[in-house]
Amino acid sequence: MPRKLVALRLALAAACVTHAATASAQSVMQPGGWEMRAKITAQDPATGETKTVSESTMKQCLTKAFLEKDPYLTPGIDREKMTQKGATCSLSDEARNGNRASWKMACKLADGTVLDAKIVNSASKHGFSSDMKQVVQKDGKAMSMQIAVTSKFIGACTKDMPSL
Repeated sequence: MPRKLVALRLALAAACVTHAATASAQSVMQPGGWEMRAKITAQDPATGETKTVSESTMKQCLTKAFLEKDPYLTPGIDREKMTQKGATCSLSDEARNGNRASWKMACKLADGTVLDAKIVNSASKHGFSSDMKQVVQKDGKAMSMQIAVTSKFIGACTKDMPSL
């Protein structure tokens, strides 16, 4: 799988697939359709030059039930899915302040790739942003990447939107 796709999937997993908070939590984000834009930049270790690796946009349906489990899209990864991909991950430095949540994530993939990331999410009723700074180490080489996700509420969910 291309490195860009793996990085985007990890970013979306970190941003969208979360641990449950409390059953009685009030949702910060509006349930419904959300447009999510992701931009991945990487720093070339040889030159230090930063380049845009990819940009993508997707629409996602965030259900009321999903948002009640975790109204801030706080620290988390779906450990079962990451385990199925052969990754072992840990979380640390989890913090929540107002509408912001941050944490660190360290993963080791089955192929020996090591990922260390710092994630900061900010949520509101009609907006969401996630900033993930990560270092990916593979075959003795390290690459710094940043994944920025900005999302906005776009209304009702439609049949063509994947649902969480």
